[in-house]
Amino acid sequence: FNAPAFNQIRPTLYTIGSLDLKPERSRAYEFGLEETLADGMARFSANYFNQTFTDLIQYVSGGPPNFLGSYANLAEARTRGYEGELIVMPLSPVSLTASYTIATPRVTKLSPGYTGDLEVGDALVRRPTHSGNATITYSEKASGSFSVMANYIGNRPDFDFNQFPSPVVTLPSYVKVDVSATRSIFHSAAGKGDLSLTARVDNLLDKKYEDVLHYASPRRTFLIGARLSGSL
Repeated sequence: FNAPAFNQIRPTLYTIGSLDLKPERSRAYEFGLEETLADGMARFSANYFNQTFTDLIQYVSGGPPNFLGSYANLAEARTRGYEGELIVMPLSPVSLTASYTIATPRVTKLSPGYTGDLEVGDALVRRPTHSGNATITYSEKASGSFSVMANYIGNRPDFDFNQFPSPVVTLPSYVKVDVSATRSIFHSAAGKGDLSLTARVDNLLDKKYEDVLHYASPRRTFLIGARLSGSL
C-alpha cells in the first residue's frame, strides 16, 4: 500500500492537482531454496518472485498551452524474475556477499482514463531488468572492519521530458563502488561501552550516472563520523 504524495494530489508550479488519485497496492508471492555449501563455509539461495501492482501512479505530460503535467493511476503492472545470492563465510576475517537479480517489470493493463504514452507490454520506467551487487568485508572484532561494495544497475527506460511529446529513452547501465571502514578506538573491559570512528566514501570512482534523465546523481562523497554504543 502506497498513498499518493502531497505534490501529486495538489497543484504545483509544474503540475495539475489530481484529487482522484487512488493509492498504489500490490500483492506478491515467491518461491525459494537455500543450500549450505562446503561444510557451512558458504550459503547459496535462489528465488523466483511474482509481484502484481494495481493503480500505479504515473506522471503524464501536459499539452498546450501551459504544458502542465499531472499524475494518473495505471490499472495494473507486473514484475516477475529471479534472484540469486551467494554468501561466503570463511574462517578468516574476510567474507564475501554477492547477488544478482533479473526482473521483467511490464505494464499489463491500463485504466480507461489513462492518457499517457505507456502501452500494455511496455517496461516500467527506471526499473532495470538486470541488477546486482557484491561486497567484500574484512573484519576483526577487536579493531574494526573495512568493506568494498560494488552495485550494478542495468539499462532501463525513462522519459525525456525536455521534448514534447516525451519520447522513451534508455538510461545506460553503470557500476558504482563504495567503501566504508570502522575503527574501534575504545572498548571498556566490562563490555559496557564502545567508541568507534567511521568513514565512508560513496561513489569512490567518481562515476557519472543518472537515475533520472537530466538529473545528475551525487559524485564522490566523503562521510566521517563516530559511533558510541553501550549500556548504563
